[in-house]
Amino acid sequence: MTASTLISKVLGFLYIIPFTALVGTQGYALYKYAYSPYTILLSISTIGLPLAVSKFVSKYNELGNYRVGLTLLRYGMYFMIISGIVSFAVLYLSAPFLAGFVIDPSDQTGNSVEDVEFVIQLVSFALLIIPVMSIFRGYFQGSQSMGPSAVSTVIEQIVRIAFILGRCLYRHSHAWWIS
Repeated sequence: MTASTLISKVLGFLYIIPFTALVGTQGYALYKYAYSPYTILLSISTIGLPLAVSKFVSKYNELGNYRVGLTLLRYGMYFMIISGIVSFAVLYLSAPFLAGFVIDPSDQTGNSVEDVEFVIQLVSFALLIIPVMSIFRGYFQGSQSMGPSAVSTVIEQIVRIAFILGRCLYRHSHAWWIS
């Protein structure tokens, strides 16, 4: 788990270099504008449930009652799906308001409120997936199986980076083609 967290953090730090080279300071500023509301809604959408699942699964597995852990996983998944959908909807639909709130009227990066709104809406889609993944991590950690959690942390970071850089390359290549 320590190694996967370290790898994930290093990847998250290193990808900023090619990301900024692709999108410039204007694009990086857009990313920063969208990241704050996203992380707040991500925290709210998971509300500590993965940790609770981990503790309860561990407790009931120790007592030999594995069925309770699986039941908890199932209901936790339902809750996380609903939580993810609600968080996605809140972030996606409030993007126009949030964009006007987070961007400074005297913004020097050249970004508009519409640009910030688009990016906030783009990152909101992750809220449909991440909460469900987190409940599985809690279940595996409670089952004393750290491998799946560690691997999923690194894979999640790689997919996130690939998606962001791929989207930037795609947009950049189409901008070149049009001009």
